[in-house]
Amino acid sequence: MDYSKLISDVLELFDHDYRYADWSVMSEDILRDDDTPSEVLSKLYEMDRTNLPVLRAIATHPNTSEDILEILSKDLNDAVRWGVAENANTPVMILERLASDESDVIRYRVAKNRNTPADSITRLANDKSEVVRSGAAANPSTPVSILARLSDDNDSSVRLGVAGNPGASAAILEKLSKDNGDDVRAAVAANSETSEATFTSLARDRSEAVRENVAKNTKAPLNVLNALLNDEATAVRGAVAENPNTSVELLVRLSRDVKQSIRSAVAGNTNATDDILRHLSGDDDGYVRKAVARNEKASEMVLKRLAKDEDWRVCESVAMNSRTPQNVLEFLSGYNNTYVRTETARNKNTAQSTLLKLAQDEEVAVRENVVKNPNTPEEALMNLKNDVEWRVVKLITKNPGISDEGLEKLTSEPNYRVKYKAFISLIKRVKNAL
Repeated sequence: MDYSKLISDVLELFDHDYRYADWSVMSEDILRDDDTPSEVLSKLYEMDRTNLPVLRAIATHPNTSEDILEILSKDLNDAVRWGVAENANTPVMILERLASDESDVIRYRVAKNRNTPADSITRLANDKSEVVRSGAAANPSTPVSILARLSDDNDSSVRLGVAGNPGASAAILEKLSKDNGDDVRAAVAANSETSEATFTSLARDRSEAVRENVAKNTKAPLNVLNALLNDEATAVRGAVAENPNTSVELLVRLSRDVKQSIRSAVAGNTNATDDILRHLSGDDDGYVRKAVARNEKASEMVLKRLAKDEDWRVCESVAMNSRTPQNVLEFLSGYNNTYVRTETARNKNTAQSTLLKLAQDEEVAVRENVVKNPNTPEEALMNLKNDVEWRVVKLITKNPGISDEGLEKLTSEPNYRVKYKAFISLIKRVKNAL
């Protein structure tokens, strides 16, 4: 396949049909599709240079060319420049210029952009606006020396940005763990760079939200989790039960907690043993059994039993589980609840024969998930190209299971939207192969 020829064909299609399409079609097919090539976006810009929603969408699109981003970075409308400032692909030269923009909202977006160079971030960290400084404080690319200074900022939103920054040092986080703001200390408790000593201190914090974040943090040491096991707050004990580093011994104790939410958290923990899951699969509470059914450590025996549970939500969770056997998924494909069949259609372990059957389901959500499933045979995908729901049809060309030959056939479809989507997928494949 020739890239230039494909681009030429898709631009011709754009001129012939999309130029006159409704805004909703233009927005969905082009502006909200991350695969739209830069050539189409440039064509759209040339066609409609005054439409604010179009300009805003082009400014934020990941494939917009540098030339167009340069033009849009000088647009008089703040919303357009804002889009350029937050675009992850905006060139450094443009970001440096926007770092001096008159709008503090735009400078804030530049300060948060991970591609903004260190010298610009340093300047923005000294900005008169606390909003801008908070952006620099939250940027993972901000130098540690700058974060250290911002951790002393008078504005709590700036200190909050530092507290949640994965680039903050353990020393900075230790200092912020004594901050007057509960939200700042809670952000420190959630930060993966927080030290063991700081975790130990925060585990005794007066704020439930802080203690809960400590309990959730996968870097929190086992002795800290053990200390929170008997916390008076249900949310904190539940967070310990959810933490994948919680020991089996603690999970066994928590699996007997009187609170349903805590037993559910244990049931969903990937560290739960087969004995724990088998015990909880017989729990009187449906939410606990539902959590067991969703746990990818659940045994085939447990999943088979829960697939016949009287609570449809439990069966739905079995259908979600990537370890559910194909024969069980085949059984669930005939379930009389739409949500169960929808999740069966989504499951990548569902057999192709089952997906062929679900492709004819009366519910659009089920057919939509069939089209999304990479295991769906091309035969089923091609049969759905005439589906009455566009939300189903538009996904066909995105499925990695459809062949180049299948996509080429779709470029001859009378429906211009199907044809366009097929061209876009072919262009993406050729570009990725270059």
